[in-house]
Amino acid sequence: MENRFYLTLDRTNRNLPGGLTKSEMEDDPSQANPLAIAQDWNKELSNVRLADKLSIRTEEIEFDVGAYWFHHDVENRGFFSPDFREGIEQFYSDNFGGTLNFVSRHELFGRRNILTIGLSPQYEDEPSQNYENIFGHTGATTARGIGSSINVPAYLEDQLYLTPRLSILAGAQAIFAERHFQDEFFTDEAGNQSNRQNFWGFNPKLGAIYEINRKTQAFVNVSRSWQPPSLDNLVDFDEGPNSSVVYTPLSPQHAWTIEVGTRGEYSRFEWELSLYRSWFRNELLEVNDAFGNDIGTRNVPRTNHQGIEASLEVELLRDILVPKQSNRAGDRLSLDQSYTLNDFHFDQNAVYGDNRLPGIPVHVYEAQLLYQSPSGFYAGPNLQCNLSRYPVDEANTLFADSYVLLGFRAGFRRTNGFSVFIDCRNLTNQRYAASIDVIADARTEPNPEIFHPGDGRSFYGGVSWSW
Repeated sequence: MENRFYLTLDRTNRNLPGGLTKSEMEDDPSQANPLAIAQDWNKELSNVRLADKLSIRTEEIEFDVGAYWFHHDVENRGFFSPDFREGIEQFYSDNFGGTLNFVSRHELFGRRNILTIGLSPQYEDEPSQNYENIFGHTGATTARGIGSSINVPAYLEDQLYLTPRLSILAGAQAIFAERHFQDEFFTDEAGNQSNRQNFWGFNPKLGAIYEINRKTQAFVNVSRSWQPPSLDNLVDFDEGPNSSVVYTPLSPQHAWTIEVGTRGEYSRFEWELSLYRSWFRNELLEVNDAFGNDIGTRNVPRTNHQGIEASLEVELLRDILVPKQSNRAGDRLSLDQSYTLNDFHFDQNAVYGDNRLPGIPVHVYEAQLLYQSPSGFYAGPNLQCNLSRYPVDEANTLFADSYVLLGFRAGFRRTNGFSVFIDCRNLTNQRYAASIDVIADARTEPNPEIFHPGDGRSFYGGVSWSW
């Protein structure tokens, strides 16, 4: 039996430089958007989190029960104009939740069986208010309201071993969700935007796992996913004269996914490989209309997601400088690699056809060559690569470029006592876009300020102590 209590306190105060055009980012990625300076764009965030979790373990059962509360207090100074009046947003939120999870390993029909049952209720209450941003100071109120959310997912899964190596999995998840917005600012153009929506979802799952040997598996899954809109999706400022908060009723997004893959290890190799395809309906995306106007989050009728997630660790050398002994392993040199393919597209969309979904890197590769000593010392170079350009607009006419970042990591790690590390990133000081703001069509919005530069050459370090 084990009980863990958690207390987390954190505070963030961050200046926000805003987006740049592509040429501005390439010329000087350290510059800020002029409006970010004039309106003092900034985000201040304070968090308090309390949680407690009780766990009971035996050879036949696992039982976890927990509860949490966390409080957010946020001021976000952002863009304001007469045509987009979001400006300065101030809100706090209280979040309450719990978890109940039970796992049984009792045999079923004389065969090995693993049964999992769980429930995770959650509730959030969030009063908020927006003001005009007058050179970084609060002006007149532009919106005020209270949002509340309820999520109650319950799940059940059973894994039955038909043979010592082959097992089948069958499961289901049932979800109730509620979104309630109370508009307390009626003098704007949109008037009272109060609304409430209830959602019900049901997600079945069927899969199989074949254990080729004790360390290697092959698997296949077919499952349904379901996600209701958040209050951020439902409540937003429109654009244009007399801009005001509007509530846009939306449907949950859902998808069927098939996934096949393998994981395991052999000799000096350890790997994971997964291939998947998802058929989405009513995906929640921030989109624009055919004229390039931002219309906020909408349900896109059909999209397809498919991809690959792969990792491979190879132990290149053993016992290089420190030989293996009876009571400890020797030193080693390993190469860790991971690759992700994100192939996401619209599906026969009325405006964008089968275009690629913007803002998502397509080919992502990471590698690390690491020397590790049994004394706890480790060091080695690493790469982070975006291997191809990807579109930043839904019309697929403007692209973020590929990049390669070189880093180096070293440290001394101990199970008990002090550990220390240093992490050097982007040593060649590459200029690249770490993220972008998606737009509709770059041809109708020349030189859009949507590129957010990644960090240049930077160094991180830290010390930890464990006992």
